[in-house]
Amino acid sequence: MASNVPSTMKAAQLVEFNSKPGFKIVEVPTPKPGDNDVLVKMGAAGYCHTDHQVWEGVYGSPLPLVPSHEPAGTIVEVGKNVAAEGTWKIGQRVGVLLFKHQCGHCIRCEHGYDIRYCENKEMAGLTHDGGIAEYMVGDPKTMCRLPDEISFVQGAPLMCAGLTVWTGIQQSNPKSKEPIGVIGIGGLGTLAVQIAKALGHPVVAIDNRPEGRDLATLNDNPKLKADLIVDSTDPDAISKVKEATGKLGLSSLVVCTDDVAVNEWALKLMRPHGTVVALGVPATGYKFSAFDLIFTSVSVVGSLVGTAQEAQKMLDLVAKFGIKSHVTTIPLSRAGELPHLYSDPHLKGRLVVDLSI
Repeated sequence: MASNVPSTMKAAQLVEFNSKPGFKIVEVPTPKPGDNDVLVKMGAAGYCHTDHQVWEGVYGSPLPLVPSHEPAGTIVEVGKNVAAEGTWKIGQRVGVLLFKHQCGHCIRCEHGYDIRYCENKEMAGLTHDGGIAEYMVGDPKTMCRLPDEISFVQGAPLMCAGLTVWTGIQQSNPKSKEPIGVIGIGGLGTLAVQIAKALGHPVVAIDNRPEGRDLATLNDNPKLKADLIVDSTDPDAISKVKEATGKLGLSSLVVCTDDVAVNEWALKLMRPHGTVVALGVPATGYKFSAFDLIFTSVSVVGSLVGTAQEAQKMLDLVAKFGIKSHVTTIPLSRAGELPHLYSDPHLKGRLVVDLSI
């Protein structure tokens, strides 16, 4: 342990699924990085839908567990092999991605798949301790440089929400300057709207909540606001979307909600051979109309976060265009309230634990 790093730290811990309060604030030994790891002093950590599912017990995560797979902070110690390589140094501002420690020997690794598909990977906040703590161990192979223009509070949601929608937009196979639809303008959808606009696409933003529709115009930059905002409960919602897309419907659509009925409805907005990217993970699975799926030859694809290389591209775009999340920040001392705060139907944007307050 480096001399300026304390031997113990404060952390939020999940000790029982569906517990109230959601997490306990405890003092535990500060983790020690291995030879191939770094130790990161947390600046901020986000709380998203997957974290909430962990609290509910959906993943059967091992307990006790420090939550959050959306961490951002500063490197304070590097393992000896990392130091010898020289890429990562003490003092660098970084974002830490969900996955770490690719095994390299499972069948997927042997066939060249990246860490996302490794059968033995560790997952911060799901199977291993995450970021709602004063310190966290990170894998340098799944970290990215956080540009100075991006604060820790804004950077934390980008490690999951931002990268997830960035990859989802790529998976939707958008044609140059063609409209992209985004359903569910919450923590992910807000960023999806801005990122798609920054990439040069008109955007149709769709949500059934006024809070969500408000977030479609979050950014002060008019070039990053949605071109059309639709209330999905409007009886004319489908015709409005099709009218705005040459009457054929959308060719690319990113769905940022796990609501099963909404995902099924989404297929009705598509033109033939369009692509719908599903980002939500409903515990009960999806259901789609066979007629909507087959009679328009629509593709429904899943998308799993992204690589560190893609994350760096996304962060550089965010810094260049001033893309931002709507965040509600709380201190570590209030982390036990996160499940309750997340369940508020009027929540706007992203919940972030700010470790500086």
